[in-house]
Amino acid sequence: MQREKINTFLVNAFNTILQLEDRALSSSHEFSNLSVSEFHVIEAVIACGDSSSMSAISKRLGITVGSLTVAVKTLANKGYLKREKRLNDMRMVYVIPTEKGLAANEYHSAFHRKMVDAVMEKLPPEELDTLVSALEIVSNFFTETREAR
Repeated sequence: MQREKINTFLVNAFNTILQLEDRALSSSHEFSNLSVSEFHVIEAVIACGDSSSMSAISKRLGITVGSLTVAVKTLANKGYLKREKRLNDMRMVYVIPTEKGLAANEYHSAFHRKMVDAVMEKLPPEELDTLVSALEIVSNFFTETREAR
């Protein structure tokens, strides 16, 4: 019975979060031309900071460099990202966000902040600590599983 409840929770939570995120992000007139996946690519580029090489970004997202190349080209054409080479190594391509990309990422981050704030408001501190511990275990499992592939 516990196994079934955990499975149902994980599947429902994952699907619901994706649906809510898609609805929230697509309701923006300013960023209506971006998919959830594209928001996540922009987020990964920013998270990589100065190490935003194609290989670092693809590793962070868990996708191939080829798939990332297609996404970056699309986002560059839309004006959210740009590719550049650095003088010290002209072979490497780095991806950096434009002002438009930074604004899109802030909009996406605001959705996540609201989601987390809504959960935190409903739980007393001791239950919040328990939730964080449990979510760390779940997160570690997914990370280890992904890296084992």
